[in-house]
Amino acid sequence: MPERRCLGCGLRTAKASLARFAAVPDGTAHRLVRDDRARLGGRGLYTCPSRECFTRAAERRAFGRGARIRGELRIDPELGAEFGR
Repeated sequence: MPERRCLGCGLRTAKASLARFAAVPDGTAHRLVRDDRARLGGRGLYTCPSRECFTRAAERRAFGRGARIRGELRIDPELGAEFGR
């Protein structure tokens, strides 16, 4: 089973147990979207399925670094609200 590292807490675990995100082009910037089915291209960005890890990764700007994006990455705050905890 492939493993990935959470961008929020740094935990290395099975890829299937993490939430996957992708940065998709949106005009002149990029937009972060949830991609549980792994259908979007580009680098996958993973966090634990918890609001705390998502928020921590967003605050640390780990999504932009992980996607290797220069410029703006738009992150909808409601994206992490769908996690129950």
